[in-house]
Amino acid sequence: MTLETMELLQLADACFPSGGFAFSNGLESLAKLGYVKRMEDFQQYLDCHLDQITSAELPFLNSAFAQSEWMRTEDPSRASAPGLRNVVLEWDAWLFMPSQRRGSLSQGQAWSRAMEEAFDLPGIRAVRSWFLKEKLPLHFLMVFAATLRAGGVSLVDAQSLLLHMALRDQLGAAVRLGLLGSLQAQKMHRRYIGVGERYRALRGEWIHTAAMRAAPMIDMAQASHPHLYSRLFQS
Repeated sequence: MTLETMELLQLADACFPSGGFAFSNGLESLAKLGYVKRMEDFQQYLDCHLDQITSAELPFLNSAFAQSEWMRTEDPSRASAPGLRNVVLEWDAWLFMPSQRRGSLSQGQAWSRAMEEAFDLPGIRAVRSWFLKEKLPLHFLMVFAATLRAGGVSLVDAQSLLLHMALRDQLGAAVRLGLLGSLQAQKMHRRYIGVGERYRALRGEWIHTAAMRAAPMIDMAQASHPHLYSRLFQS
């Protein structure tokens, strides 16, 4: 096993403090409002979630990654990077719901700090300071792309890592909500990582101008989450 593979395994581990543990991304709302009751409902939801990730987030990841090459220069903190700035502002406009925005900013802070401490590379440490200098919101997807590019991770690995983390967090949320057991979650993870990879193969070269929202019900569920009587997750 190569060092690069072991570093990816570290990032993919549930113990890596990326902040995803606190968010259900609409699943809690759908479950408590009665839209996800049976295993068949959850399977359909999971497929829609992966469809949404690859049609909306993956294209923005691709564009942010492509515009973050400067993070590996000798002094990344001095770069202007207008291309990345434009992608960040576009993504900020996409996150129009307060719950989505809060979750993205919270995870962005958690991910950037964890990456700085874990890898201690100048390019990775420059990411958060560049966002602050440019007065840009520190959204998770944007710092995810920039820090991975600064750390020398390939785009394909970054895409697969995003899908794995999205799937892992949703299955973990389902277990905590009592929708399925831990062993069922592991079985479903093995099955649906293939589903996600098939979606990725279709959209792996999309850029942010081709992005679209494929599952509006998930967006509406996220919007209704703050109005639940009791909540286990922040979104």
